[in-house]
Amino acid sequence: MIRAILWKEWHEHRARYAAFWLTLSAPVLILCSAIALSHTARVPFADLSDATIWRYLPFSLAISILLVTVFTGIAAYLAVATLNPEIADHSLFYMFEQPFGRRRYAAIKLLNGGLHVVAATFFAMMLSPSIIYALMLLSGRVTIAGSGAVYAAVMAGALRGSVWCSLAMLGGFTLSAIVAASVRRWWLAVSVSLTVLTLIGVFAPDSFYDFSPDCSAGTMSVSVNSAAQWLNISRAVTPAELAGFARWKPWPLLFVAGLVVVFSVATVLLYERKELK
Repeated sequence: MIRAILWKEWHEHRARYAAFWLTLSAPVLILCSAIALSHTARVPFADLSDATIWRYLPFSLAISILLVTVFTGIAAYLAVATLNPEIADHSLFYMFEQPFGRRRYAAIKLLNGGLHVVAATFFAMMLSPSIIYALMLLSGRVTIAGSGAVYAAVMAGALRGSVWCSLAMLGGFTLSAIVAASVRRWWLAVSVSLTVLTLIGVFAPDSFYDFSPDCSAGTMSVSVNSAAQWLNISRAVTPAELAGFARWKPWPLLFVAGLVVVFSVATVLLYERKELK
C-alpha cells in the first residue's frame, strides 16, 4: 500500500515537484547562462585566475540567502498545493476508506513532500558552486591543480549550508502543511502560511539565518548594480572565513528540527480527525 500511495502522489503532483526543483535551481542557471553567453556579463571577472578565485567562487554560496528567505515561501506554497486540493474537493475521504490508516496516509504524504524539499535544496546549494567553477575552468584562466583546494573548501561550505537551508525550507513546508490541513480554501491557506513565515523571519533570532563568519581580514562588501562593472567584491575571502561559513550550531539546529517534528505530528493528527462536511 505504501508503494500505491507514493505512486498516487507522484502521478498527481509530479509537475509541482518538477517546478519546485527547477525554481530552486533557476537563479544560478540564469546567472551562469548570462555569463557564458554575454561578454558584458563577464566583465567583472576579467582578472580571473588561480590567484583571484578566492575572490569570486565563494560568491556562489549566496544562493543560501534565497533559500532561507524567498524560496521558503515557495516551499510553503508547495505544501498547500499538494495537501489542500484533496481536502477541498473531499477526495481525501475516499482515500480514508482504503485499507490503510489515516495516520499512515498523512505521514507518507508529508514524508514524500519533505524528501523533495530537502533533496531539491541540497541540489540547489551544491549546483551553484559546481556550475560556476565549471565555467571558470572553461575560461582557460583557472586550472584544477591551482584551484582544486578552493573548490573543495567552497563545496564543504555548501554542504554545511545545505543543512541549515534544508531545515528552514522543511520548517516552512511542515508549518504550511498544518495550515493546509486546517483551512479549506487554498488561497487563504497560502496567505496565512506566508504571513506566519514572514513574521517568523522578522522576529526569529539571527542565529537561524546568519551563516556569515566573522570577517577576520577586515570589512568585506559585495554590491550588484546595472553598470558595466555590475559585480563588485571589495576583497577576497580568506580560508579561515570560508571555513566559518554556515558553521553548525547544535541548539539552533536541534530546535528547528524539533519544530519540524512537532509540525509534522500536528498535521498527522489533524488528518486523523478530519470529518466530512
